[in-house]
Amino acid sequence: MYIVTGANLFGQWFSWTNNISYFDKFETVFPENESKFDINKAKLITSCWSYNIFQVDNIFYIAGSWHGKDNQIVNAPILEQNKQSSKQSGLLITGNDYMLILVEKISRIIWYFDFETDDFKKIKINEEPILENAVKKLRITDDIVKVAATNNTFIYLTSGGNVYTGQLPSYVDTHSCIGKVSDVECGYEHYMLLTTEGRVYTWGNGRRLQLGHGDLTNLDIPTEVEALAGIKIVKISAGGWHSLALSEYGDLYAWGWNDTGQLGMNINRNGEENIERKGQKNYAVPRPVDIYDDQGEEVELDIKDIACGTRHSAILLEDNTVWTSGCNKYGQLGFSPKDYEKLEYFKKSFHSPNITNLKGGPWCTIIEAF
Repeated sequence: MYIVTGANLFGQWFSWTNNISYFDKFETVFPENESKFDINKAKLITSCWSYNIFQVDNIFYIAGSWHGKDNQIVNAPILEQNKQSSKQSGLLITGNDYMLILVEKISRIIWYFDFETDDFKKIKINEEPILENAVKKLRITDDIVKVAATNNTFIYLTSGGNVYTGQLPSYVDTHSCIGKVSDVECGYEHYMLLTTEGRVYTWGNGRRLQLGHGDLTNLDIPTEVEALAGIKIVKISAGGWHSLALSEYGDLYAWGWNDTGQLGMNINRNGEENIERKGQKNYAVPRPVDIYDDQGEEVELDIKDIACGTRHSAILLEDNTVWTSGCNKYGQLGFSPKDYEKLEYFKKSFHSPNITNLKGGPWCTIIEAF
């Protein structure tokens, strides 16, 4: 079950009959036409600006805008040779505003489906990682296990902890990273990775401080975020130009662009915005984020999950409450934009005992529940 708030401009979250362009509070979503798509069996793969990708059994569906028409549910285009991979759960899929990206896990072949031409382009990752010793050559496979993309960034993670970036994938040297790479994320201009040792590394464009190294420098290789070096991180999330990290003790760290309050730093103390922090826009290094309730009391609960949108953030606390901060243009915080154009501190927006985790779409917040 998916509970969603935020943009629905293209019908990607259904509600076509009522022509709802955005949800200004969390609502359970489902297609009006159940004949083709059963949301109860569906897994959300990715949420883009104008469409979502769902998987039901071994079939991928596009919901939202397709070929210039809104309110669509169609089968994702898959070449005949990919269908067997899909049936064997050997196919990954994601997308952006211009294309779908289909990845054959084992063969490491990538297919780009161009929306403008309706054509597939084939790329194979041939570049091999640098081996530290001959023993590693005995590894037979290095399957791709994750792919993520925005309009400008593409990142791939393999089962061996190797990382590739770019539409024409190139190998990223991670030998200086402490631990095996266990997760990767990408914003609009930057990349993040997390290792099994709980270390966080970032690289890419740093012009909005999203790398967390204290300056605006662009970096070509993963560089450890020193402010987090003594803290074991268990989850990372990349927004458009901001970054979040969750520690093993349930603490949230945030950095980067803060133009709409997406870092939640302007704490709600004594029921009011912290005037001392008013106007502080960006944070060059990770800072711990404190959470306060509407009475100005500090909330001393662990954070269980984190998620970023383009310019907003969401967190799940151990009492299964969801708190949001940042841009609320489309109601993505779970409040009416008429009441809050933005929030510069985390505010409780939803509660359910059945929440399993959070996801962030560009302009929406998604709760997975049972």
